[in-house]
Amino acid sequence: MIVWSGKGFLAVIVLIASFAVSVNLFPKEQSDYAFILAFFATAAFSWFMGKKWNEQDARTFIDKSTGQEIVFKANHSLFWIKLQYWGIIFSIFGFIILLQNLR
Repeated sequence: MIVWSGKGFLAVIVLIASFAVSVNLFPKEQSDYAFILAFFATAAFSWFMGKKWNEQDARTFIDKSTGQEIVFKANHSLFWIKLQYWGIIFSIFGFIILLQNLR
C-alpha cells in the first residue's frame, strides 16, 4: 500500500517511467546502470519539484463562527516524508548501486 498526500505519488510514477526509458538505453549486461540513471532522474525530479510545491505560500482563512485563523499549507509527501527529501533518499540508492558496480 502506497501512502501519499498531494502530488507525492508522482515520485513512484517518475521512478517507474524513468526506469522503463533507461532500460532501453543500456544493454542487458549493464542493466544496473539503468537503475542508477532512474534513481538519479527521480532524485532530481523529487528534489526540485518537491521544493517548488511544498514551499508555496500558505493560505490563511478565518472561521466565521469563531473568528479563528486557519492556515492551509501545501503538503506533498510519500510515506509521510516530504517529496524533496525523497530526492536525497533516491540519490543515496543511486550511489549505493553505483559503488557496487565499481568493484
